Amino acid sequence: MVRSTSITDVIRALASALLVALLLEATGLVIWAERLEVGALRDVAQPVTKTWQRIVTELHLDAPRRLALDLRERWSVALMPVAEDVPTVENAPTTATPLPSAVAVTEPAEPKLETAADPDQKISSSTEVAEPRTVAPVVAPSMQVALVGDSMMAVGLAPVLRRNITRENGARLVRAYRSGTGLGRPDVFNWPAQYPQLLGAARPELVICAIGANDAQNFQVDRTVYSFGTPAWKQMYAERVREFAKLLTRDGARVLWIGMPVMRESGFARRMTSLNGLVKEVLAEFPQITWVDPNPYIAGSGGSFEQYRQDQRGKLVRLRADDGIHLSEDGAAYLLPAIYGWMQRVSPGT
Repeated sequence: MVRSTSITDVIRALASALLVALLLEATGLVIWAERLEVGALRDVAQPVTKTWQRIVTELHLDAPRRLALDLRERWSVALMPVAEDVPTVENAPTTATPLPSAVAVTEPAEPKLETAADPDQKISSSTEVAEPRTVAPVVAPSMQVALVGDSMMAVGLAPVLRRNITRENGARLVRAYRSGTGLGRPDVFNWPAQYPQLLGAARPELVICAIGANDAQNFQVDRTVYSFGTPAWKQMYAERVREFAKLLTRDGARVLWIGMPVMRESGFARRMTSLNGLVKEVLAEFPQITWVDPNPYIAGSGGSFEQYRQDQRGKLVRLRADDGIHLSEDGAAYLLPAIYGWMQRVSPGT
């Protein structure tokens, strides 16, 4: 009898844990369903997960989770040395929430920043990767800098940029990023329609963009499915990149577009390399846009995925998140020299 009761208690505990997980991750399940390849599984998963999210939201079952996220955001902002100016971004509509992430890097032989005008322009002749702490660019305190992209911006990069840029030169930052989005799936999040709403009244002079991790997949237009990497897919995706690039630069903004880093999973890494090549080719049409390869700053020997690195003081630094995709904040900090150098060169009046 004792044994039977014990097993029942275990089953109840497991069921309760599963229910709690489903309540807390209702939005995450929607994002998972949206990211699935076009097909039967996605057709079933999408309506089920969206219905579950609506039930959780309407019954306020996710209130503890939302309170925890709100408190975390409040403490994060309160601990920042300098507050940033965020226009109307916080009220913009969204269909997704940030997910955990990570990114990897190495010590390259010759890191360089490329533009359409000068593809061989080098930002450093050093054979060592620059340490994260570097001289901040001189910019006008009223300058608006938009942070744009998917979770590749939201996780790792954005927190580092928000702390360092506002603290060191007082520029005003506009948060215009949404996790779980991309340019390949306007049915999930339509960037050309949503970007102006994310900006609100802001008109940034500089834009730092990191997007594409969710785009290496098939997508569907009407009843036609376009398979990733096919000529038809490349043509359609290139046009979407081109349209977004025009939107980012339409008010004269200068744009730094950060490419996708090497990924831990080999198949995904190959897809990101292919995506980088296509995006870089399209962006070469825009003199106002600079494309930078993050791998010389965060990848390992030969451009391999690197989870950790030993810094110049001998301390072990985690470069990537546990998912093998996104950058950690320490990893993102290794991109600051490249970002600062670009800001210094293109900032009006410098």
